[in-house]
Amino acid sequence: MTTMGILAVREQQARVVADEARVALEAVRGLPAVKAVAKLRLGPGRTCEPVARVIDKALARADAAGIAADQLVVAGGSAEPAEDIVRVRRKAHGIADWISSPTADVSVELQPAGLYVTQVGTAPAPPDRPGTTASPQASAHQDVTPNPMAETVREALYEVIDPDLGVNIVDLGFVRDVVVDDNGVATITMTLTSAACPLTEVMEDQIRTVLLTDNGGLVSDFLVEWVWVPTWRPADISAEGREQLRAIGFTNF
Repeated sequence: MTTMGILAVREQQARVVADEARVALEAVRGLPAVKAVAKLRLGPGRTCEPVARVIDKALARADAAGIAADQLVVAGGSAEPAEDIVRVRRKAHGIADWISSPTADVSVELQPAGLYVTQVGTAPAPPDRPGTTASPQASAHQDVTPNPMAETVREALYEVIDPDLGVNIVDLGFVRDVVVDDNGVATITMTLTSAACPLTEVMEDQIRTVLLTDNGGLVSDFLVEWVWVPTWRPADISAEGREQLRAIGFTNF
């Protein structure tokens, strides 16, 4: 929805605690939208992938409308508690229990930088320019034009499960970026708990099944780029991922 120069996008059951989403929105208010996504995914400070995904959706909608992503800032947003997602978890010997994960009704508002400055009287932080210092990961986010297909691929990756932890790779914070080019080739930037983890091939096999075999073949091909800097931290796990890990006995994260 676009009103008075504001592009508003709403996610009614974002998999995040409402208070966490509010903190994340406040942390990126006034930032260029692309820079806000990079901050929420890669830091510095506390990250919040669910809110980053909502901003991604807004940027994709703006791109479809012919609005340049680098001209938009995060003008505002809100987060309210929504209905929990309840799923069954099956154990050995026919035993099962329930996993209840909190969600939030998250809204994000993007606005052209010029209008935002006029209303609040403060210029947003400018995007990084050649000659300035920026992390390679942040630069990658800023140089990519949002593609609606990237969000579809990211959602499909929730079906890829870490065989050691039993939780999907998105909620574990292993997926750092998804880009889909004009030829339908997905580039997925990923990490794992350590560079010595032996599961890279297992993960790629699961991703191949999800993207190329299941779901009618979402993309024409894919490439996984493994990165180890910055290192993965338990803080990268989403709220739902933490709930799932607690349900199977993990407490030290």
